Amino acid sequence: MNVASHLTKDIRNAGVAYIPQDRQRDGLLMTAPLWENRILGHQFNSPMAKSIWVNKSAAVEGSKSIVAEFDVRTPGINVLASALSGGNQQKFIVGRELSGDPKIIVAAQPTRGVDVGAQAIIWDHLVQARSKGAGILLVSADLEELFSLSDRIAVIYNGSIVSILNPRETSPEQLGLAMTGASKS
Repeated sequence: MNVASHLTKDIRNAGVAYIPQDRQRDGLLMTAPLWENRILGHQFNSPMAKSIWVNKSAAVEGSKSIVAEFDVRTPGINVLASALSGGNQQKFIVGRELSGDPKIIVAAQPTRGVDVGAQAIIWDHLVQARSKGAGILLVSADLEELFSLSDRIAVIYNGSIVSILNPRETSPEQLGLAMTGASKS
């Protein structure tokens, strides 16, 4: 699917979720409360929308579910996104994006800059989504993350895929060589 020619609404309706690399620039409205951030990317679909209106009660309940399920540390869902730590912001984004059981998840650096506790929660939920049948395109500079979550690792060098590796049969050294263009398979 060439997503460049499609509306975000159509991409979302096709079951695609997106966890952005820059959570504050692309993932949240920092000056909006969490319940409003829950709607982002889902504002045209039930249960977040009622006809042309936002379903605030669904957004509030959805936010509470994310806070509980992803252990988002916040005094409440009316708190501005900017008041949360980076790890809690990221857990909220991942919770929002995984709601509704997407078919495809594009996860760009999903645990960059989070503590090990937040990382474990995010990894666990990505593995759960995969076990439910979701396809995950994971973009990560974290080798441990790649080896822990991937079924296959595609290495891009100079704009081309130079290797597709099985993480269970590949060492970090072999992956590093492929990443520098020294080894192609």
